[in-house]
Amino acid sequence: MVLSVALTLSVLGTVAALIGNFVIAFVGNAHGIGIPLQVFDVPSTGMAAGGAVVEDVSAEVTVRPQGASPAAGLLYLLMWAPGTVTGLLALFTVVRALGRARSGDRALFSTVTAGHLRRLGWILIAGSIVSAVLDSAAQVMLASMLLTESRPFYPPSGEVVGGVVAGLVALGVSEIVRRGLVLLEEVEATI
Repeated sequence: MVLSVALTLSVLGTVAALIGNFVIAFVGNAHGIGIPLQVFDVPSTGMAAGGAVVEDVSAEVTVRPQGASPAAGLLYLLMWAPGTVTGLLALFTVVRALGRARSGDRALFSTVTAGHLRRLGWILIAGSIVSAVLDSAAQVMLASMLLTESRPFYPPSGEVVGGVVAGLVALGVSEIVRRGLVLLEEVEATI
């Protein structure tokens, strides 16, 4: 029930974000929605205490294009939409798997559940990698459009590693469930 509500709220949040993206692309938003971008090499003179040196400083700035900007709207969509779709697909898969598992222990430990877990693993792994690549590329292009200085590469966030690790865990659990089913069938066949 809680995950179903979370899925519904996530879909509504995604619709709201799409509307915001539409505003950036086609209406313009002088005082509205901004695009978050990373800025590197922020001046840091005078920040360090005696005996310390500040080496790298980065910050996140919010940039609002003046007037309608379809290119900025599309690139901003590429920054957040793949990760959001990955999360929605993963949450939907978990809701489906748990909905089936509520009918009993036998349904929980089944080939269908193992399939749901395998699907969840691949959604998280592929979605995290694709969203990281698209986010980095979109940030490079947006920074060159909206900032005076940009970098040729923007490192992906730590969420990518978390998504890949969670996907690997889901694949591992699906294999445990699958092998457990094989053992259970062998035990039932000998009895």
